[in-house]
Amino acid sequence: MLRLRESMFDTFVYKRLANNDTGKAAGHQAGIVIPKAISDFFPSLPAISEASGPTVDAELVADLFVDGSKVSTVKTRYQYQTWGGTRSPERRLTSNLGALRNLASAGDILLFRKSLDDDYCVQLHLVRRGTKEFERLEAHVGTSTWGVLDRENPPLTNSQISDSLKYVQKQIDGPPTVFSDERATNQTISMRKARDKAFRRNLLIQYDYRCAFTGRKFLSPLGTSMIGLDAAHVVPVAERGSDHPANGLTLTKELHWAFDQGMVGVARDRTILVPSTVRNISGNEFLRDLHGRPLREAKDASCRVSELALEWHRYNRVARMR
Repeated sequence: MLRLRESMFDTFVYKRLANNDTGKAAGHQAGIVIPKAISDFFPSLPAISEASGPTVDAELVADLFVDGSKVSTVKTRYQYQTWGGTRSPERRLTSNLGALRNLASAGDILLFRKSLDDDYCVQLHLVRRGTKEFERLEAHVGTSTWGVLDRENPPLTNSQISDSLKYVQKQIDGPPTVFSDERATNQTISMRKARDKAFRRNLLIQYDYRCAFTGRKFLSPLGTSMIGLDAAHVVPVAERGSDHPANGLTLTKELHWAFDQGMVGVARDRTILVPSTVRNISGNEFLRDLHGRPLREAKDASCRVSELALEWHRYNRVARMR
């Protein structure tokens, strides 16, 4: 199996390519057909009221890999082609995939996965026959034509993402909560990924896609949801922390790390707290200059980070630095 472990991407689904998928068949099919059996792992598309309705599609940003080496980043389309009801509808990845399809042959295996931050940023990995990686992959999947590569940690489905968004919204609609036994004790790997995704999406909206400590915003031209911010649980899930925004802050990745270490926190007056032991270290000037600045607050009062959560963090994390 490929040993790609980027935390920002979900796990893989796979498909053995047919001759039509490579564009080498007589009909020169425009794109790679996505079987219905694995379509729920692909980005969601607008609903179609009837089979004869118009074709719907979505633009994707795709990193293309061939035998482990990146060959291109392209904008491609994922579509549900209805053919106006004149033939069986089908889902396809189409346009700008030549850097991958031109090197593909029937029987090769295509791996697909989505970003955990943005459903419409994806990776396509072509694993060609005759390579050692293909041999390892084929030994793992057997004779199956398509499916989930890691059954113990399957990728998120669209229904799981939708359910988690509803779950977090239900949390928001109720009273602010910091602790939750339910998440810590009753959770599959997929559920954890889905709720982390929903937690992040809601926090980003509440903080206008900006870091709560610096106000900085980092947006990628490759995707509207590719934003260089983490959603930090103030009280970690492992310590019974909830998924309510009152237990969260949007932070840049380096500040998220420093926050988890207790090198930075929030004081009772809701200003940024950097312990003197941290401020006095040469090289920590960036953190030193944050000390005493006001915290950027969530838009909705009910979603503002709870003093109970901040107190837990001061006692259990920041206090270790003193």
